Amino acid sequence: MSYIDSIDHEYIGKIGYLPIYHPLEEVKGEKWGAYDFGASPKNLVLGGGSGEHPGLVIHNLPSVVAKYLYFNLTEEEEGLLTQEEEEYITDLYYTDEEEILEFCGWTVRQYSDLFKMASSELMAESVGDDEDVEDWIIRSIGELVFFSLPDLNPEHEKLVKIFSKFTINATMSNVVCIPPGYPTIGGRKIENSQIKWGIHRWPNTP
Repeated sequence: MSYIDSIDHEYIGKIGYLPIYHPLEEVKGEKWGAYDFGASPKNLVLGGGSGEHPGLVIHNLPSVVAKYLYFNLTEEEEGLLTQEEEEYITDLYYTDEEEILEFCGWTVRQYSDLFKMASSELMAESVGDDEDVEDWIIRSIGELVFFSLPDLNPEHEKLVKIFSKFTINATMSNVVCIPPGYPTIGGRKIENSQIKWGIHRWPNTP
C-alpha cells in the first residue's frame, strides 16, 4: 500500500514509469516538498508517495495547459492574438516551474532516473535537446489536461475559444492508459459496496 492509497483518488494512467493520480479529497501535507505530500482535487500527482515512488504534485493546471498551448504556436500565429488575448495567456503562462512542480522527497538518483526516462526513445516525444525535463513534464501533462481532463481546468472554455483559430495537435502523447479488456489492477478498495481509492478515471471495459 502506498501513501496515495490513504487518499481518495482516481487512477488516470502513466507517463513512463510514473503513475498519474487525481486526488478526490484535500489532504494537507507537512510542508511544501514533504515526503507525505499535500494535495487536492485541483492537482494531479505523479507517483504514489511512500510505498511506491516519491510523489510529484502538479499545481496550477490552468498555467500548465496555457504553457502547452502557447508552446505549439508559431511566431506567425502568435501575431494573430489580440492584445487582450495575449495579456490573458501571459497572466496564466508566467508561473515559475517551482510553483507548479512540487517534488516531494525525491533523491538525486530519482531525478537522474526521471531525466533518463524523459530522454528515452520509447517515449512518444522525448525531451528536447535544449529542453528542461520540467518543461517536458508540463507540456506532457498540459496536453493530457487540455484534451482529456478539461473539468480540472477552470479556464478551459476561454482557452478553447482563443486557440480555436489555430490547429492544436496532440504531438506529445506521452500519457498511456490501460487498454480495454485488460484486468483492472492497482490500489482499489471497496467501501460500502462502492469502489474508492484507486477507481480508474475511464472504465476499463472492452
